[in-house]
Amino acid sequence: MIQPARHISRASIWSPLPFALLLLVASVAHAQQDVRVGVLSLFHPAKLELEQAGSQVIVVAETEAANPSLFVLNGEPGQRQLLLRAQGNRVLAGLRSAPSWTATARDGGAVAFRLTVPGRFHRAYFARLTIEARDGELLAVASMDRELAVASIVASEMDENAPIEALKAQAIASRSFLAGGARHRDFDFCDSTHCQFLKSPPLSTSRVSRAVQATAGLVIEDRGRPLAAMYSSRCGGHTRSLRNIGMEPGEGYPYYAVPCAWCQQHPFTWRSRIGKSGQPPKPGDEHQRIVEARHWGWSAIPGSNFTAAADGSDWQLEGHSIGHSVGLCQFGAVGMAASGANFRDILSHYYPNTVLASQK
Repeated sequence: MIQPARHISRASIWSPLPFALLLLVASVAHAQQDVRVGVLSLFHPAKLELEQAGSQVIVVAETEAANPSLFVLNGEPGQRQLLLRAQGNRVLAGLRSAPSWTATARDGGAVAFRLTVPGRFHRAYFARLTIEARDGELLAVASMDRELAVASIVASEMDENAPIEALKAQAIASRSFLAGGARHRDFDFCDSTHCQFLKSPPLSTSRVSRAVQATAGLVIEDRGRPLAAMYSSRCGGHTRSLRNIGMEPGEGYPYYAVPCAWCQQHPFTWRSRIGKSGQPPKPGDEHQRIVEARHWGWSAIPGSNFTAAADGSDWQLEGHSIGHSVGLCQFGAVGMAASGANFRDILSHYYPNTVLASQK
């Protein structure tokens, strides 16, 4: 977001998962709500490779065609993978061209699949997939169950070995962000720090999935509306309000600045050096931090709480936070949970004057 982006340091690529065990959706008692996530867009792919990530058959079809061309991926020779390529505003599947393609289970529902940017990256999903092209670039959208999306997000945001109450707090914050409303025109959310990063789905037996199931449907509300909750890795000892980082809250939630005892008790320092060009980076200006970080690299200015000192032809930076320090501090949440706080205590501390509500 040009709105503050969270610093994510735990991104990881797909690793094999027994998909027969990860159907979190089936074990969560709630009315299914799907979210549409634009995936792998950071790679601006012109090619994507689709293949099974389990034993389910994948049916790939032209979207909204009267007599659609079909591909079936069933693991047999010649039917294990399908390469999709952008050609202007059309998509080539094998040698067949169409405006867009869908990949689903035989019944039209979600299916386990792996999507690969050839030679660069791959990730597994359990979703319905749509692929179209825009000016020579593929746009892949995975429509997945909301609770499965929450679990995939929590798995990327917090270590599975974190205290269960911290995982619950993170699950509710992530679900609230999704409940706060779509942020893109062509899909609801993206899988980058503009929205929320997500990994492949965790096992339904994992601690992350247990935390998601235990809080199913719970969201943070401000004045009767779901709060698109912001959070970051480490606040440095004190969270910040929107005004603290150069943003006006308008009529929305202002994100109150609150102390974070765990960060205060476990101080953290990072140092970096960037080239000098006019005025130094300004602490507390999240928009400028994002611009500078995109230029110098995210590791150069990982947090908004820092000082800048001239050092010859460079600026020497020293900071104590990771991310924008607004809303939930993940490090602080882990500390509160380790000290006996439950998820309600954690959320009421970092999001004062809000309430928890069920969206089941």
